[in-house]
Amino acid sequence: NYHAVTRYILGIMPDYEGLLIDPCIPKDWTEYQVNRKLRGTLFEIHVSNPEGICKGIKSIKVNGSELPTRYIPYRPGDTLRVDVTMGTIE
Repeated sequence: NYHAVTRYILGIMPDYEGLLIDPCIPKDWTEYQVNRKLRGTLFEIHVSNPEGICKGIKSIKVNGSELPTRYIPYRPGDTLRVDVTMGTIE
């Protein structure tokens, strides 16, 4: 099912105010890329998994700026480049 894959494996979980990123992928996936248009905002999402883990986020950047959270508010009319690096925080 499309919704199950995008929400619970790729970790792209939209709600009313924005998008939560929380991937849970097979550890042998090194990266993936997804483009989603939600509430007028185009999200260009690139997830890299350099440590080969199933779950955990080291950093999220939106248009080059690091976010302190996994939640990205919608910005209608904008394109947001979302770079997610999976890993453990030391």
